[in-house]
Amino acid sequence: MAAIESGPPLDAREELRSASLTPFHWTLIASIIAATVFDGYDTLNPSYVIHYVVKPWGLSHSEAGFLVSSGLIGFAVGALAHGPVADRYGRRPVLLSALLFAGVFSVLTAALAGSFTTFVALRGVTGLSLGVIMPLGTAYINEFTPAASGNRMGTLGISGYAFGGVLASAAGIWLTPGHGWQILYWLGGLSVPIAIVLWFTLPESVQFLVMRGRHEDAAEVLGRVRPDRAGAYAGAVFGRPRDRARTVEIVAILLSDRYRRTTIALWACAFLVLFDIYGLSGWMPTLMEARGNGFGTSFSFGALLQIGGVVGGLFVALLDDRGWTSMRRGLVYLLAVSTVAVALIAAIDGTVVDVVLVAVAGFGIVGGQFVLNGLAAQSYPTHVRGTGTGAMFGVGRVGAILGPYAGGWLLGWFHDDNTVLFVAVAVAAALGALVALGLGRRPGMVAAPVAADSLT
Repeated sequence: MAAIESGPPLDAREELRSASLTPFHWTLIASIIAATVFDGYDTLNPSYVIHYVVKPWGLSHSEAGFLVSSGLIGFAVGALAHGPVADRYGRRPVLLSALLFAGVFSVLTAALAGSFTTFVALRGVTGLSLGVIMPLGTAYINEFTPAASGNRMGTLGISGYAFGGVLASAAGIWLTPGHGWQILYWLGGLSVPIAIVLWFTLPESVQFLVMRGRHEDAAEVLGRVRPDRAGAYAGAVFGRPRDRARTVEIVAILLSDRYRRTTIALWACAFLVLFDIYGLSGWMPTLMEARGNGFGTSFSFGALLQIGGVVGGLFVALLDDRGWTSMRRGLVYLLAVSTVAVALIAAIDGTVVDVVLVAVAGFGIVGGQFVLNGLAAQSYPTHVRGTGTGAMFGVGRVGAILGPYAGGWLLGWFHDDNTVLFVAVAVAAALGALVALGLGRRPGMVAAPVAADSLT
């Protein structure tokens, strides 16, 4: 095919949206999964540290909860701040730097964290990089995934987070008894070689390249996405995406009459869902051991929660892609199911029952997080979508920070009665389902996920 020498600029976003799935897409998805695996692993492994440090460090329930929450404080800051940094330097270097940074500080945690204060400080700094990985991974998938398979591919890409939680559980079960809790963080250093591998597999954002006037580089990436169109991109000029609005302008749009209800509902859902995920995940091994389960069994429940979440998220994404339900209805159903499951955990005791109900709870609550990510991408126009989604992540992280701490406070206040924590999680899930009902199809929502023009 002859190269384009002149004519109207090509729409890079439409070229990406109308593509068929190619090996490029699967390589990209594998790269994002690899990144988010370490995100999930590093974020969730403090749950398996509590068992070893509560008595030696003389921690109260609230302090143990804060130990889990400490990394999430930096996580929230990173989630909110990643947009301007990615706008200036590009998604690729920021994501790779975050993986390198997280790996280095994971190793430092293993080597230096001999007290509660040191552990919390190092985890807080590590969280700054961890907070970047999920939003940027989501942005990559939103940009490059063809429209026809957006929900499925999006959920699959960020499911690495849940798989990371499974790996943290496995390491907790099989490695910490012989090597101490520090082994969890020595292993976290593997994100450094993963970042080196991703240097060769992860492309830069096409939208970023076009906005910087790097049309030849954009054409090269598009040629890898669509080899059948590579000749058409040679020498092509691409239309510049709409400039990113200023933060003040974006906030005004998010809270305008058209989007206010959607924005508040998304923020509330994110807060409640992440409160539940981290409150439950952070205390799951401890709670299950207190219910009479053995060490290995208790630690395995965290993995079960995450596996159930991957199944739940993919299930709803598949139904939505085929037009059998909407992401909003799917979120309502998932949170309603999880409400019942967690309430039954509080009411019924027994290992077999716990296994089934924890899997169902993960299906609903963790799966609900995956669905919420996709739902947020559908809720705003392209020029504010990145910031709107990032703001939702930031508010959600406040819930994530409070979840483990509130769990510790409740356990201390009610003298280790773990029923009260399960009840609190069930109530939050029920509230989340009610809030999700407010995310009806209205002018503030678009019909389907589209690639973000913004860089976040």
